Amino acid sequence: METNVWKRVPVREAPPEIRATDFREVCKGYTPQEAIREAQRCILCRKPLCALACPIGQDVVGYIRKIGEGDFDGALEIILRDNPFPGVCGRVCPHPCEAMCPRGKKGDPIAIMTLKRAASDFAGDRAFPMPNSSTGKRVAIVGAGPAGLAAAWRLRLLGHFVTIYDRAHQPGGLLLFGIPSFRLPRDVLWEDIERILKLGVELCLGLSLGKQISLAELQEEYDAVLLAVGALKPRWMSIPGEDLEGVWHILDFVRMTHLGTVPDLRGKRVAVVGGGFSALDGVRIALRLGAEAFILYRRDRDQMPASPEEVRHAEEEGAKLYVLTNPIRCIGEKGRLVAVECQRQRLGEPDDSGRPRPVPIPGSEFTIPVDILIEAVSQEVDLSVVPDPLKGRRVIAVDSETLRTPMPKVFAAGDAVTGPLDIVHAIASGKRAAESIHSFLSEQTPTPSPAAAQTGQA
Repeated sequence: METNVWKRVPVREAPPEIRATDFREVCKGYTPQEAIREAQRCILCRKPLCALACPIGQDVVGYIRKIGEGDFDGALEIILRDNPFPGVCGRVCPHPCEAMCPRGKKGDPIAIMTLKRAASDFAGDRAFPMPNSSTGKRVAIVGAGPAGLAAAWRLRLLGHFVTIYDRAHQPGGLLLFGIPSFRLPRDVLWEDIERILKLGVELCLGLSLGKQISLAELQEEYDAVLLAVGALKPRWMSIPGEDLEGVWHILDFVRMTHLGTVPDLRGKRVAVVGGGFSALDGVRIALRLGAEAFILYRRDRDQMPASPEEVRHAEEEGAKLYVLTNPIRCIGEKGRLVAVECQRQRLGEPDDSGRPRPVPIPGSEFTIPVDILIEAVSQEVDLSVVPDPLKGRRVIAVDSETLRTPMPKVFAAGDAVTGPLDIVHAIASGKRAAESIHSFLSEQTPTPSPAAAQTGQA
């Protein structure tokens, strides 16, 4: 079949009437033949802007060239040089690379994210290179999310022993507890994580920093410590009535869904506040659980941080969008939420994000009856688990170049340093922290011992 170089090969999706009833994956990706056709649309730029836009520094042209040749094994091998999460990033990366693609000037940009998924889907068993010879150095990482796992991958390849601690009983962080399975199937996530663990990374789960483990103990036992604790503390809108029963945060809602502990939502009216990926996830989950669900967003549709594709999916599945609408008060009866008072907005001058600022319209208040209100406006770093010298302004304080904290041997990375961003920035931050730790350890006098080496390899 002849390929139209300006038009993207369509990505297969489950029909809305089917996918809205269960948690199976919505996007089906490409067949091998479709992936080859899409890759062959790429002009293989000599100075690829897509690679410059990628926080990880992925060799985009390299792996697309291989796919265009039908060499999925070679494509995955190239991806794994820079990125330990090919299956994950092939599904939930915000793909800033695609916005820079020259094909997008006159037509559709190359489906870079979906081609990464194709490499993961159709390559044979591909592992990372073997770790370098052992340095004898031991690194503790607190946090088994994307930043911590990416750092562990890089440090292990450089020859260091790595132990990851996490308060949850499964690794993955927000990849597991913050993204629903219809966007990121669990078997895909496990495959990427297991590839990292097979390098010899030790995993210690169910241990919380400040409770079962202390930073001082880790500093004493290890040659370096990396804090990759994420931004897992709910951030609320601070409007009257938030203490009512029926007002939830998106982090708790998605976690309850994953654990199977969410209350029965059949026939309930569920409002989700926000316009990002988390808000769209929340409304789509609620629909699948039998609710009448809708979005309340204070800006217009064009300013929603979620991708147009995610917004389209939500609407196709039955979600309604109420834009230029801002909740200002939760209304309850006998301690339970029954309605939310909203105020209409208009768009004003751009704010720090570059988007038009929502401006309240006086006298435009109105009330919507709801049973559940889910806030998906933001989250933040829980600084209560770290000592005072590490507390910056809502994030852990680090040197911007080295990611070293003011405390000896302690580094930090990911959302704990930047605030809540996305997976690709978390991976990039974890990689950069690993390189800084490697440089730090390389300057130290080697102090391996048989006992330490045995512990590090466990």
